[in-house]
Amino acid sequence: MTAAAAGRDELAGTVARVTEAVPGVAFLRPGLADLIRGPARTGPPRTAGRSPAGVRVARGSSAEPWEVDVQIVVRRGHRALTVARAVRDAVTAALAQAAPGARVTVTVVNGL
Repeated sequence: MTAAAAGRDELAGTVARVTEAVPGVAFLRPGLADLIRGPARTGPPRTAGRSPAGVRVARGSSAEPWEVDVQIVVRRGHRALTVARAVRDAVTAALAQAAPGARVTVTVVNGL
């Protein structure tokens, strides 16, 4: 695994942990591959080299900002816009500590 991929995976893990701790977040929205892989897969889970479900971290080049996309599902009784803003603020603050000086763009989408 390259240093860039390791850095991306570390940032994705940070994003997932921070997002799941925000009040009103039910869970990170799984992708199609995660839904299919879940019950049908046997053996140990493969986590190396994979971003957590619902999190995408990308960067075009080292000069460009990190682009972080987070897809969440909001708990019933919570306002989606308020939760999405709280996630964006929490993720931005956490990434500022995890990667000081890095430019980051965070987008949050309510998956359901």
